[in-house]
Amino acid sequence: MGTFDVFDHTADIGLRVRGRDLPDLLETAARATFAQMFDDGPRGVEVVDDVRAVPEGDLAGEATELLVVWLQELLYRFETARLVPLEFHFEACTPREVRAQVGFGRFDPGRHTARLEVKAVTYHELDVREDPGGTWSARFILDV
Repeated sequence: MGTFDVFDHTADIGLRVRGRDLPDLLETAARATFAQMFDDGPRGVEVVDDVRAVPEGDLAGEATELLVVWLQELLYRFETARLVPLEFHFEACTPREVRAQVGFGRFDPGRHTARLEVKAVTYHELDVREDPGGTWSARFILDV
């Protein structure tokens, strides 16, 4: 599993994420994002669903856009159904498309403690790259 750390950014949260490959990077980015949102979130999978993220337009096929589309899809599922991603099984993962089965826990404000509301992943200072040796790294900022 990849690693992440938080960096200071005015009024927002910056994250640096590393993964052994692109799927690991995307999983770690999701875990890092949702780790900022809760002091105590769900731990058990209650719902398994297919998640697909496909960058479109001029940025199709770029890993930076893929990261944004992936995280925005997971944030949308939290906003609409209170689902928190916990387990990831990638079926396809390229800069052009991600298809994964994701195990979600359901956030219950009566049992879990929220810390921050993440509104979006920003494009400010966004960077995703494949490093020498095939590992991946990303730097992105969450609008809170």
